Amino acid sequence: MNSRWTRRPEGWRLRSWRSWSAVGASAWSAFVTALGIYWWMGGAGFPFGRNDVVGPDYSSLLTWLEPRSGGAAITLAGLVCLVVAVRLDAGIPRHGERTVVLPAGGAIAVVLVGGVLDARMITLLPPLGVLIPVQWLDADWPTIFRGLVTVGSALFFLATAAYARRTAPSDTSSLRREARRAHRWIRVGRVATYVAMVCPLPYATIRLAWSRGWAFGAPAPFVASLLRNQPENVYIEPVLAGFALGGAVLTGGLLRRWGRVFPGWMPVIGRRQVPMWFPLTLGASAAIGIFTFGRGLLTEQLGLHIPGELDKVQAWGQPLRGWAYWGAGGLGWLLFPVWGVAVALALVGYYYRYRDRPSAG
Repeated sequence: MNSRWTRRPEGWRLRSWRSWSAVGASAWSAFVTALGIYWWMGGAGFPFGRNDVVGPDYSSLLTWLEPRSGGAAITLAGLVCLVVAVRLDAGIPRHGERTVVLPAGGAIAVVLVGGVLDARMITLLPPLGVLIPVQWLDADWPTIFRGLVTVGSALFFLATAAYARRTAPSDTSSLRREARRAHRWIRVGRVATYVAMVCPLPYATIRLAWSRGWAFGAPAPFVASLLRNQPENVYIEPVLAGFALGGAVLTGGLLRRWGRVFPGWMPVIGRRQVPMWFPLTLGASAAIGIFTFGRGLLTEQLGLHIPGELDKVQAWGQPLRGWAYWGAGGLGWLLFPVWGVAVALALVGYYYRYRDRPSAG
């Protein structure tokens, strides 16, 4: 009964993500290790450093990497990931192993997102990546490699969650501790959901105001020049605001009934149970994109300028100095990192709230 594969009348199928995520993490780690060795030995296609031409414009943290040293580092990192992935796929953990493997699996997922991915992911991952798929058609190899890194981070997150459930102690005291932990996460997730709904509001307000020519967050001459130089901003700014407001509404669904059951007015799927993977996958993709985009804005505001990075003078066509430019200068945008983290915590709360509900089949 522990087999990863089950026999059904229509053929063989994979049982669930709990079964294949660790295998996928192992395969991904082996692939990255092989690439690291290839680049270490002088192979072409290194996706960081000066080979990533647009990396600085997206606040990549790896603009300093050279192919040889970077290849060696990637080889070492890939081997560490492979060891952790193999242990995540193991059966009964050895004495004390669980306290090491669990943090290691989670840390790998976090480091991949926070250290390797950058601001370009906000237009490549869902929902924008689905609505504007042409972005992937024009993507270069460094960008595609970051897409592979996103897959790796997701696999390690899923494998770690599956390992935590599979190896959880079943004695009474442990079950009580797990129940208390779940209750805490549910409370944290509820608060985080409200935070995630509030964070995009300043950004959306600024964008809507600029589309109407209102001097909100920037002096009137700046807003006028923005619309004069790019008349299409009359339409683009409301669209950007709409994405932010739509994200706030969808995040609120994590606490509403329609976050568990599709509304009846929806064709085909109306009144059906929402599969847990759907909000978790969509929400996690959005959280990664929002956080990586916001991280670049935050580093710029803190004065941590990345060599070759597009600065505000190049982006807006004029210097932005003083509190009169608080909107264009990024005060409204600075909530993006908080927004991304809040969405992630809200999803954890959602998972703990509904993880034991009957499956929709």
